[in-house]
Amino acid sequence: MAQEGFLEKLRAEATCPVCLDFLKYPVTLECGHHCCAACLQQRWQDLLEILPCPVCQHHCAYKKPQKNSQLGNLVDLMKQLPSRGSKKQQQLQPLCEQHQQELSLFCEKDLELVCTQCRGSCEQQGHPLTPIKEAAAQQRRKLKSYLQILRKQLEDAQKGLEMQTKEMSNFYEMMEKQEFEIPWEFEHLKHSLRVNQNVIDNILQKDERDLAKKITECRGQMLAYGSTLKSLLREFTEMFLQTDLDLLLGIRKYYFQCSRYPNLEVPATFSYKFSEVSLSLPSNYLGLRNIISKFQVDLTFDSDTAHPSLIVSEAGKVATFSHERKNPDRFPKTKTFTSHTAVLSCEGFDAGRHFWQIEFQGAGVWAFGVCKESFPRDAQIPLSPSHGCWQYQQPESEQLDSQEVKTRVGVFLDDELGELSFYNMDLLCHLHTIADNFTERLMPCFSAKPSSLSFVMRIIKAERSCSPL
Repeated sequence: MAQEGFLEKLRAEATCPVCLDFLKYPVTLECGHHCCAACLQQRWQDLLEILPCPVCQHHCAYKKPQKNSQLGNLVDLMKQLPSRGSKKQQQLQPLCEQHQQELSLFCEKDLELVCTQCRGSCEQQGHPLTPIKEAAAQQRRKLKSYLQILRKQLEDAQKGLEMQTKEMSNFYEMMEKQEFEIPWEFEHLKHSLRVNQNVIDNILQKDERDLAKKITECRGQMLAYGSTLKSLLREFTEMFLQTDLDLLLGIRKYYFQCSRYPNLEVPATFSYKFSEVSLSLPSNYLGLRNIISKFQVDLTFDSDTAHPSLIVSEAGKVATFSHERKNPDRFPKTKTFTSHTAVLSCEGFDAGRHFWQIEFQGAGVWAFGVCKESFPRDAQIPLSPSHGCWQYQQPESEQLDSQEVKTRVGVFLDDELGELSFYNMDLLCHLHTIADNFTERLMPCFSAKPSSLSFVMRIIKAERSCSPL
């Protein structure tokens, strides 16, 4: 019995932990474990920096481990030894506690060994019975599939950890970049920036603390997940290398352990997002080019809010007024303007800085700006700040009768400062600025009083070659 146990240990040492067969062209890793050269190459082929040992997950530094020819010769000798099992070992096999007979069958339902006398009771209960050798082979096949799943999950965890490490590196690089750029901008407008510098620094420091904490927590979860997988992998590997009897005697316990981890999933990697911080300066100091590049948004007309005389295109970028093209089939909704020839955008803003452009074509009076989301659409009240609507209206002196005239204008909303600035994008000049306290969600608003047969409003989003104001 001692000799057979010694041979079993030798066979276990000569077995590859990846393919679970005798070692072929064995290689030795830094940690001292061995495996087939082909198996190791397959496990490492998609990995870059982290090269884990298949047994202990030790990170190896080299992709070409040392060949172990001496171990390969020993494995060849092991293959020539007699197979496991002997008459003496069979005489020492454990017996059925109830009938004191040799355990020769395995109950697939109860996952335990039984003797031939127990067979009748199991068959009456409809429990399938399998000979030991066949049952052990079947259970090994199941375990092998579990091992493959665990190895795949562990590889995913290693890749996730590598991605998280890169995310952390990028995060600190972004922090260093912002910490360099923001003080540089402060130097250009010292007087105005003294009021805002402490506020922005505090926001960035809080972001750094919060994001670093979250990334550390996510990394800890990933490490804990990897540790759990390593533990399961180690237990299943050890169990797989046991003798048939030891394997089947302990199979219930190991399946119970598996039931404790029914849904092992790779923890989600944390992706960071900085708070939108910007220098709280009046828009005149920023320059029109800077405003467009940093704050331009892409709007679409909300057809549900459009006056029945305004026909919104399918893409939501054009609203056309026509005396002849009424929309009688359309039933006004609660959001629809009926008191003013106006339309809102689908997008609204609660905070931040936003810039958008609009083009008017045709004769008539037009106006543009923002209004409160709660502005009544069917009441006969003026579009004025006292009722929650802030607009710039085309001056009467600039009104033209030509249907071909196009005027492009821009709006810059600075909710932080409570300012709404208007620009002539054709002349690249500032028109007017309204200062107020905006307390509700604001919706871009466009209105007109056409005097021509056709009047068109177009939302524009394009790069403009302009100089700072």
